[in-house]
Amino acid sequence: MNKYWFLVPLFLIVSGSYVKAGIWRVNNQFETDKTQRIFSQLAPLNDDADVLPGDTIHLEGSPVRYNNFTCTKRLIIIGPGYFLTENPETQARAEEATIPSIRFNPGSEGSLVMGVVFDYTSSSGIFVATNNITIQRCYMRGGVTITDQTGIRVFQNYMLGDVGGYTSSTVFSDVVVRNNLFIGGTFNTRSGSFSICENNIFTGNNITISAASFRNNIITNANATVTITSGSLQNNLAAGGQLGNENGNMAIDANSVFVEAGSTDGQYQLAQNSPARAAGFDGVDAGAFGGGSGYRLSGLPPIPLVYDLRVDDSGNLETGVGIQIKVKSNP
Repeated sequence: MNKYWFLVPLFLIVSGSYVKAGIWRVNNQFETDKTQRIFSQLAPLNDDADVLPGDTIHLEGSPVRYNNFTCTKRLIIIGPGYFLTENPETQARAEEATIPSIRFNPGSEGSLVMGVVFDYTSSSGIFVATNNITIQRCYMRGGVTITDQTGIRVFQNYMLGDVGGYTSSTVFSDVVVRNNLFIGGTFNTRSGSFSICENNIFTGNNITISAASFRNNIITNANATVTITSGSLQNNLAAGGQLGNENGNMAIDANSVFVEAGSTDGQYQLAQNSPARAAGFDGVDAGAFGGGSGYRLSGLPPIPLVYDLRVDDSGNLETGVGIQIKVKSNP
């Protein structure tokens, strides 16, 4: 047991350095206490003068859903991830941070949200009404709605909805969509156009996408209606052969692509002999787990994670209380 003791002061030292760097906790199981840098909801952070643009907000797991949030300040919002009981070595405390929606308004340019669960109604997700927003490693029952904006990044998410314009006349540009799992339903960019759409998995039955570059994606529904408008349509796999067989595109048997076992998101990892292996542009794997920065199981944030914590039931002044902590880095 003694080998674990050194981790405790190390963790506290790291936590202390975070405080100086502008890190705040949000937990709706606690009362707001600024002396401990704790808020009970996200909304007060927006107007509080002590919360500076660029500060990091740890939205902690809770059994109670958080309130909707409209953001007008540049913030880094980090939750604990999702499917935490399904994948190994996720979080010692397997509670998600769930919220119906977040709206990014002018003033929040440069914000990032990661590891948060948007799950209340079928439209639960993110509304983007300003430029330069990054949405990464989140679970969304809905999707991402964009107004006439630019500089939007959608990476490594698990989504039941799409990424599209607010109306049929919405025009957006410089939107990069990479390494996402888009599960079921309809996907339609409407009048908007992605600059890059690559290494995604689409399982829906109606897919309409405009993108300057559309490559390394997998379409799993052989009966899906697929309309892709792109000047660079390369190295995509489609179960129904909807994208033809030129420029590295190919038809596949969807039953041979994935492991099809394990967790809700883990089942989309490539099988050992999958035709998607090395089938992407420049020999990368096609699909959400391929490319330079693949999908991360459970949307775990890229910070050190305590995935196992054990504390003795009792102790005394001489021996103290035994604590065992297992920590891992998460790129």
